Amino acid sequence: MSPDNRNKLKSNIVYGKPSKELFITMLTRDIALTDAISDLVDNCVDGALRLRGRKSLKGLEVNITLTENSFIIKDNCGGIEKSLAQDYAFRFGRLKETPKIDYSVGQFGIGMKRALFKIGKKFKIKSISENASFSIEIDVNKWGRKVSWDFKFENITEKKFPLKERGTEIVVSALIKDVKDRFIQNNFKSELKEKLELQHLMSLSKGLSIKINNYPIHSTKLQLLDGKKFSTAYWSKKFAMYGNTQVKIYAGIGEPILSLGGWYIFCNNRLIAGPEQTGVTGWGNTSTVKIPKYHSQFNRFRGFVFFESKSPDYLPWNTSKTSIDTDSLIFQNVKQEMVKLMRPIIDFLNKVHEESVAFSNKKLEEEYLQGEIGSAPLKDYLNVKTSLEFNAPIQKLIKETNEAIIRYVRPKDKIKKLEKFFGVSSSKKVGEKTFDYTYEREIEK
Repeated sequence: MSPDNRNKLKSNIVYGKPSKELFITMLTRDIALTDAISDLVDNCVDGALRLRGRKSLKGLEVNITLTENSFIIKDNCGGIEKSLAQDYAFRFGRLKETPKIDYSVGQFGIGMKRALFKIGKKFKIKSISENASFSIEIDVNKWGRKVSWDFKFENITEKKFPLKERGTEIVVSALIKDVKDRFIQNNFKSELKEKLELQHLMSLSKGLSIKINNYPIHSTKLQLLDGKKFSTAYWSKKFAMYGNTQVKIYAGIGEPILSLGGWYIFCNNRLIAGPEQTGVTGWGNTSTVKIPKYHSQFNRFRGFVFFESKSPDYLPWNTSKTSIDTDSLIFQNVKQEMVKLMRPIIDFLNKVHEESVAFSNKKLEEEYLQGEIGSAPLKDYLNVKTSLEFNAPIQKLIKETNEAIIRYVRPKDKIKKLEKFFGVSSSKKVGEKTFDYTYEREIEK
């Protein structure tokens, strides 16, 4: 019976029951389609963690199939235990007593449901775990009209299944119109590929295979310069008051790619933000340690921050795992260290830029710092030399040339006449000849 049909004058109850519409149509607006699909991959990664722990993920696969009529994600990551599915996995929100996976990337209990509602109106989930198999089929429109929030198992088989048969498959049909339109766009698969390569690069680097329409995606490499005269800044700390969360920071320089410069923030090996180039990670900082806003001069800057905790409750991420919780005290503490580590790198890159400008203006004979950068190899961040702060070559005192550039503008028709007079074929040569002509007659006479 709805509250409207009750005698409110005789009741002291204020109704607070949630609305299904909130989950079906509203919360789905808070996450991009690519991030929703990445959330479903998170579930596969958690299955892999249950199966392998923090060991190699080689041999485990996630296959995503996109068509104009359906979305399918299938893995061989161990499946969902029947008891876990029955009591916890399909709830809207995570209970305190939900069994935890150490270093999990699932935390809030809304990712899978929100992602499925985002994609379509009908979905079927099949799972085979060690001791049981089951399926769940849901028509969102019909479920939305029911009073009950529960779902029902179908095709339950309880027996021991071999490891090679265990896994989960989700098929979504009756696609939302906007989703259907996105799936048939030429660039959507590329966009999804780039997103998954970044967000799941650590799982990919540990051997997890992810394919989109049978095409494998590859791990983005986290590399830093590691020449004899370079060392990467490194800082680490365990925060006992935040569930023994371990934080590690690597800061140095990489390839000169504007779109890839900045900070990369990971929570339990899941990329949460990055490349991050805003004030969230200290760019444009105006407090004690001043940092300029990100621009092309700093395209070589790379910073990698890793938050790791057995309990994901302590990690500074939002519910869609696409941004940092900037009010998190642990992140505020770490951000101060990030800004301190940035400053020497910014100073060095400023010197590289100044040197380049001086060289282009013929005020320097060589670009010494650029040469040192060019001769230094890129290595995986785990294999570089580290120190308490960034170290790099010190700019040599380079002898200035005895030359300067003169620039001026004159009418083209007059320049053409002078070209003919001096027997040259360019404005530059005219400038040089007129200088020499005047100098010989007026200075050396």
